[in-house]
Amino acid sequence: MTVPATTSYGAFNVTVTGKNPAPINTIIFVLTIAAKIAVHPTATADLSYKVGTSITLELNTTDSPPFSGLTAAIFINENVLQFRGIDYSGGVLGNDAQVSSECLDKRTVLGSSNTCNADLTFDDQGVYSLILFTSSGQNTTTPNGKFFSITFNVIGIGFSPIHFVFQEAQAQCNSNCHTIAALQTVGYDGYFTNEDCGSGNLCKPPVVSLIPPLRPVQYRPVSFNVTAASQNPNGVITEYNWTAGSGFAVQRYNSPSSLGVKPSTNATFTFQFTGGNGVTVSAQDNYGARAYYTIVVDVFRVWVDLGIAALNIDRIIGVIPGSIVHIVATAINNGVNPENSTISLSINNVNKTMISVKNLGPGNESSLRYDWNTAGYAPRVYEIVTNLDTVKDPITGQILENDTFRNSRHQIVDPNNVRLGFVQLIVSMPSGFGVFLGLTLPETLGLGIVLVAVIVFAAGLVKKSRAQPLEPL
Repeated sequence: MTVPATTSYGAFNVTVTGKNPAPINTIIFVLTIAAKIAVHPTATADLSYKVGTSITLELNTTDSPPFSGLTAAIFINENVLQFRGIDYSGGVLGNDAQVSSECLDKRTVLGSSNTCNADLTFDDQGVYSLILFTSSGQNTTTPNGKFFSITFNVIGIGFSPIHFVFQEAQAQCNSNCHTIAALQTVGYDGYFTNEDCGSGNLCKPPVVSLIPPLRPVQYRPVSFNVTAASQNPNGVITEYNWTAGSGFAVQRYNSPSSLGVKPSTNATFTFQFTGGNGVTVSAQDNYGARAYYTIVVDVFRVWVDLGIAALNIDRIIGVIPGSIVHIVATAINNGVNPENSTISLSINNVNKTMISVKNLGPGNESSLRYDWNTAGYAPRVYEIVTNLDTVKDPITGQILENDTFRNSRHQIVDPNNVRLGFVQLIVSMPSGFGVFLGLTLPETLGLGIVLVAVIVFAAGLVKKSRAQPLEPL
């Protein structure tokens, strides 16, 4: 979906309807067009910025409704740039603008008369933050224009992102001036460089992209995957840094590369709070150029949900028929109330056992244990399936679990109610002999019959070589 550049700030209902051939499953979601807060100019890049010179940038806003205050926090590379001063005169808040807090590295700015009220949401090492407001509680000029300008001294040769770690514009007070609402805003980063990244090319930041995960759930691990590419000659990504949440709930994960090893593009976080949670990933290339990508994921609370937490099988490859395979399927209550269900276990679609899960409390587990005697089973790969019945209303039969989705057949299913495993049985060989096939377990899934043929063929070769006859199965 592409939003026209002329679209004004606001919330718009978007309706999605499928046809098969009749309309089905109409879904309405809200698309919010946010105000833009951007570093201007986006790129300040020139070899002429030697150590001892200075640069001045603006933080601007466009497409915003009226507002009465602003909080902005930006991160810089303090090995390249050093904060020098700000100027908020002539900005969009007019002559009524007042400073509530000004911080650098979580401390009061040296030489400034403004106090620092550090906020764990955004204040940190390398971060400059400023909170402006109008004493009248009203915006005084157009909301499109300069918030403030900021000057830095150049103290090194290199690359510095000018990254928004936080930005927020406050709407006007209501009639009683008791509440102030935050506007929806999006920060657009900039960068500075005075470094040649090869063949006369000034360094550029990497291109980074992050796709929001589907259905992130509170207190459950949520996986993310980032893609990034360097824009510099012979550039490669050498490091990913992740930040999820904020304040006391912030989570960090860094994935620098080791010699000959690429940095991991994956990260997993567990969110403590529902609603919007920010996730930021930065990518750095071998020139030290860094770029950031931020998304807000909407984490929801599961009220009713039973799921398979684990399926443990003690032996899965090269099992001799007649061996005992120990299988344990564990269910967990991810909801908030005690619930009832049934765990069942089948082998190649043949039900073997089941147990009732009764009054399982929140966060508690219940396990089904099965000792599978493989005597009499032919060599092949066997599919182990554990299933946990979906929690339903005992009277109406309505599915109560809210961690569900509709599959391609329009059925409501719970993604964590089924867990699969596989066990490979092979032909037993005489003592001192064996057959090494060189196949991985996934390969044997598609080659089950061929696998048996190979084993039989190999056994035939053993007989032809006058080895001892095979022991009976």
